[in-house]
Amino acid sequence: MNTTFDVWHPSDKVEDQRLSLERLAAAGFSWIHWTHEYDGDYCYAPSEMQQLRDWLDELGLKAGALHASKGSDRHGERGRIAGHYRKDFTSELEPNRQAGVHLIKNRIELASAMGAKEVVLHLYLPYEVFRRDPAYREVFYGQVFRSFDELMPWCQERGMRICVENLYEAPGELQIEELTRLFTRYPSDFMGLCLDTGHANLVWGNDFVDRLAKPFADRIYAVHLHENKGWGWGPGYGDAHMIPSDNGFPWKELMAALKNSVYEGPLMLEVGMEEDETVGTFLKRAMEAGDWLNSLQ
Repeated sequence: MNTTFDVWHPSDKVEDQRLSLERLAAAGFSWIHWTHEYDGDYCYAPSEMQQLRDWLDELGLKAGALHASKGSDRHGERGRIAGHYRKDFTSELEPNRQAGVHLIKNRIELASAMGAKEVVLHLYLPYEVFRRDPAYREVFYGQVFRSFDELMPWCQERGMRICVENLYEAPGELQIEELTRLFTRYPSDFMGLCLDTGHANLVWGNDFVDRLAKPFADRIYAVHLHENKGWGWGPGYGDAHMIPSDNGFPWKELMAALKNSVYEGPLMLEVGMEEDETVGTFLKRAMEAGDWLNSLQ
């Protein structure tokens, strides 16, 4: 395995998007994970899809995966639902649910154009609503299944897999239930897990390798590798997206688990810069961390 890098742009300027790819190629990365517009309801035009593919070809980069958008944010903090918004594949309102499916199809088309075979998707669990109204759990999953049932043949025709990402908002037992429901219902050529190490650490601590990575080893088709110091205040705490390092995070155990899983792709770093860091220094540190992780396998 080699290393791929997460590409996310705070700017919508085309020049900035192109510059990000140029910098990654210059730093020695050969793979990218396209995360721009991972949130919200923007739809890419076919011309933009071709533009991105042309850039990758020109710069000698390959797309390892792409982060799809869950659509408009209907879910507030702590697992609540705040009304209905457009393009939400979990919505009970049929026009909005269909629009959410259309948005995911748009990202699948983009992934296909860029040469990727997996799209990563957030599925937020309204766990506070589950607690208040236990019957709503089946309503919610009914809509989720309806959307995935529609997406499955469409994805399989294109050789595309959806990888649901573990998140940090919902309790661990509900996330295990979510993944078990999905993987029981859907085959592995359509549905997999995107293992996010930082999110997993916030939910399970260092036990996440035994609680999440090993039990679902046969479904790990995408990874987001980063670390944090757990919950607390100050630099490095919360969803900090720190570059992997040898400081007590269970990287050796995780690399062994990945080696025994179905995962075959490059190691994908989803990391952020320090406030006083230059882009060049940041990318150099990330590349060195990728080389170190590869050496642990």
